[in-house]
Amino acid sequence: MSDITTTAEPPSAQPEATRYLAHERFHRRFVLPATADHPELQVSYADVGRLPPPPPKEPEVTSTSSDSHPTILFIPGMFASRYLSVWMHPIAEKVGVRVLVVDRPGMGHSTNVPLDQRLNVWIELVPALLAHMQIRQVSLVSHSAGTIYLLNTLSRCRDMLHPENPLAVLVAPWVDPFHSRVTTMLMLQSLPSSLFGMYHHIPKLINTGGRAFGRLADMFPASSGSGLIAGGVPSDSDPARRNRQKLETEYDLSVAVQQELQVLVQKSMFGESLDGADSEALFCLRKGPDGLWGECDNYADAARKLVDLERSRQNNRDPGVVGKGKKRGLTVHAYFADTDAMIGKKGQTYFENCWNGGHGYKFDDVVEFRSTTVKDTDHDSVVLSVEVLERIFLLAKEA
Repeated sequence: MSDITTTAEPPSAQPEATRYLAHERFHRRFVLPATADHPELQVSYADVGRLPPPPPKEPEVTSTSSDSHPTILFIPGMFASRYLSVWMHPIAEKVGVRVLVVDRPGMGHSTNVPLDQRLNVWIELVPALLAHMQIRQVSLVSHSAGTIYLLNTLSRCRDMLHPENPLAVLVAPWVDPFHSRVTTMLMLQSLPSSLFGMYHHIPKLINTGGRAFGRLADMFPASSGSGLIAGGVPSDSDPARRNRQKLETEYDLSVAVQQELQVLVQKSMFGESLDGADSEALFCLRKGPDGLWGECDNYADAARKLVDLERSRQNNRDPGVVGKGKKRGLTVHAYFADTDAMIGKKGQTYFENCWNGGHGYKFDDVVEFRSTTVKDTDHDSVVLSVEVLERIFLLAKEA
């Protein structure tokens, strides 16, 4: 959208980046009404990419314009932040999709909630927010810790996916250290829960201390995709440079503006709440009450339950719904990093086996599972890869 995007060669990068980041589409708010379980909750979110046209002026016409472009509900990882959308916007706009990125409780301007309420509040929030925005169907995409929220959304809010082409994409999916066997994650899982009460201070310490805290940063699954950990220093690797160049040449976001945005995003994130990171870390490491992960307490069981749900939907479906009686099932696509310190190769193999029949349970009749390993990426950079975002947005557009 022209009111956010920049020119290829802005006259001054800092004012241009400031104007870009200040746009209201990165700073939207919603209020989730109070229930018997929680008070009124404020939620901050971003709504980027291609917007629908304005509704018709005729009062007798019911507008369905919010569904005129494919919409993606993007569920970010640890330190979940709507600011991830800053890098998604120009790509989503050009491809022609709309992307929603929601701050989970205790992040940004979203009201914090107790650890045992995080998942249920999310499941309550999603349909309420979509109804508020008059959005009927979405494709689900997650990064890292967002995996747990995506699988539960898929299980408990299945009707929000497109009836003919349901799509779920998981980028660098999070795996329980029990299955990934990553040493640092197992170490963290063994620590007393009380130590995580200061977890939300870690990113600020790391960025204040610069590279001196680099090893500390490596021990924490800070998979927000923001690129702000370990001193906030932009990567100068060849893949990172190619990524920045692609954003400039193909999406009119100049390298100079990108560099300014990285600094501004860091300041903005640290100027807002990070309190929810304490609970989020405990949530990822399963340091809480039984059933903390809801419907995906065990990924293999979760996959089987989702397959049973798909089969039930197929059996109860009108054969003519999808042209000439053809019944199309759910597409699940996983993108893995080339090198992933959070889940390792064992974690990737475990996740793939849960979905491709590796545990002896075949379900390709109703679920099409695809797995892609992205060269020259790690756990965080894979979600910022322009090529990966292009593929995901095009998948959603086709759906």
